[in-house]
Amino acid sequence: MHSQDIRAFLPVKITDRQWAESLLDGSLYMRSLFDYGALNTKAKASGSAEEMNNSFRGDVHEGITRNIAPNAGDDFYNALPSELRNVIANAWYIDDKIFPFLKVYCLYRLTYNISLEQFERPDERLRDFGDTAVIVYNPDEFLNRILWRLYEKYGDNVNFEMKEVSYFDISRDYGEYDMFWKTTFYEWQKELRIAVGLLDGSKTMLGDTGQLLKPLIQDITPLTLDVGSIRDIAIPISTDDLIKLKLPSCIGIPDCNNSTDLIL
Repeated sequence: MHSQDIRAFLPVKITDRQWAESLLDGSLYMRSLFDYGALNTKAKASGSAEEMNNSFRGDVHEGITRNIAPNAGDDFYNALPSELRNVIANAWYIDDKIFPFLKVYCLYRLTYNISLEQFERPDERLRDFGDTAVIVYNPDEFLNRILWRLYEKYGDNVNFEMKEVSYFDISRDYGEYDMFWKTTFYEWQKELRIAVGLLDGSKTMLGDTGQLLKPLIQDITPLTLDVGSIRDIAIPISTDDLIKLKLPSCIGIPDCNNSTDLIL
């Protein structure tokens, strides 16, 4: 898997040891995007949603679809009273129809610089995610097992997308965004994100261009996917060893000829 044209990477899941063992046995736990950032602010305030127990996973801008330039605005923003607009530093829209109900699985990208012929050293802050790093050294097979299990369980009533997360400066990068964007504050996380949408196969709806579509099931329940043991394609090491790049001998140079962007 590759990032840009001079870097390749291997997916890594950083978590506590007990959950690393669960992953190695084949269990992928996917939270709904609702659980992150501002998407569930109202529910958390009312006590009906769980508060994330850390500041490095939650992102107040998670789910943003458009970042508005305050000096230009849009019809809604410009209709606000001037005394309100004068004190707004940033304005953005967050989707509450689709994004909250997508199940996401987040991985770190252990990046290999092809020009320098070496892995890039991970950020020290990765220790906050857990004491164990599960390095997937056969990412193609890992992806195949995920897709096959989704098909076995849901047939064609599922949408799947996997992409590298890109990062933007909330104070100056204005425009449209999707669930694969986060602010530059989190750029050190080098995230690879899998997003799964479960569809209601018993119903249809009209899309924007008039085509018939299956509606997304609006359920924030986490998804646990059992893909079978991955101990033959992944290896656990301590997060400290990952940061120090003390890698096992089975970790070779990642394949730079495969694309990470996949939409099904």
